[in-house]
Amino acid sequence: MKYSVVTIAKNEAAGIAECIASAVGASEVIVVVDSASSDETTGIATKLGAAVFHRKLDGFAFQKNFGIDQAHNNWILVLDADERLTPELAEEITKLDPPPGVSGYQMAFRNYVGDKWLRHGGLYPDYHIRLFNRTKARYGARQVHEQLEYKGKIETLRGDVVHLTYRDFREYNQKVGYYARLEAQSDNQRPTRMFIAKTFYRKFARDRGYRDGLAGLMSALLLTRYQMIKRKAMS
Repeated sequence: MKYSVVTIAKNEAAGIAECIASAVGASEVIVVVDSASSDETTGIATKLGAAVFHRKLDGFAFQKNFGIDQAHNNWILVLDADERLTPELAEEITKLDPPPGVSGYQMAFRNYVGDKWLRHGGLYPDYHIRLFNRTKARYGARQVHEQLEYKGKIETLRGDVVHLTYRDFREYNQKVGYYARLEAQSDNQRPTRMFIAKTFYRKFARDRGYRDGLAGLMSALLLTRYQMIKRKAMS
């Protein structure tokens, strides 16, 4: 299967090499769309054979669609700089022969805070469509938690993507505020107080976030805080 990898990045020098290395053996072309990095992100990516493009960030969906347009192949794997294919998933992708009617594949994500894998709280398996035929799929107008719009059938792969989501809970807390306010700018559905209260119950109790111990509690609290910040920003 011939496919191109598309990665968007800004100041990802610490992890861009591992991201590219996890996919380089299974892809022909890696496209990196950089939004004004001030570190060595672009230099590292170029040395590893990636085609680097520079574009001002005006939305994550716009950025990814731009990268998709620069790719050489119709089949695209979108991989963020803090994500890595497991060897099992990379091998699985190389053996794919998509049948007619299949426009993409979803895969499970292992979300980490530091070295802690959050296996519960609704965070695993965390499925996302990341491998798709660009003639049948494209990111929609939503710029935060962007959604892929597609035609056709989506299959599920067995392998996982390792998502090094946050270095620690301090960064988790900072990003919660950033993304909640960003989403509030483009969303017209304000979270209700009941929804916010149920968020903690779902993450910690119903979806067994408590099984991840203190990390599960912290994650449930921060995801609840996300909705609180979003509600306030939309008031």
